[in-house]
This record gives sequence, C-alpha cells and structure tokens, in this order.
Amino acid sequence: MTVDLIAGAVAFIVAALGALIWYANRAGKNAASVSTSEADKVQADTMTQKAQSMAQAQADKPATEDAVLQRLEDGTA
Repeated sequence: MTVDLIAGAVAFIVAALGALIWYANRAGKNAASVSTSEADKVQADTMTQKAQSMAQAQADKPATEDAVLQRLEDGTA
C-alpha cells in the first residue's frame, strides 16, 4: 500500500511538472506573439506616415517652372 501511495505521488508530481512546463511554454509563445504584433504595428505606422508624406509632397508640388524657381529662391523647396 505504501508503494502504491509513493507511486501515485510521483505520478502526480510528474504530471504537475508537465502541466507547468506546458503552461510556461504557451505563455512564452503568447508573449512573443504580442511583441511581434507590436513591432509589425510600428512598421506599418511608419510606412503609412511615409506614404502620407509622399502624397502631401505630390499635392504641394509647384505647377509651373516659375513656381519652382520661386520656391527655390524662398528656400522652401
């Protein structure tokens, strides 16, 4: 009976350690996924800002050669 009790306790401890390792591994994967998602968001925000700046520059470009020369003289080009 004592042998059965010890075997049961050992089996319980092994199962508990296995569950703990599984849980820690899963939590680590979730944390890595969050970090990757945040990095992707930062990259997407940067690309969006760049695209908006390019669109604004296209909209603000001078229409004529005289306007280009005027902007160069003013130092705003």
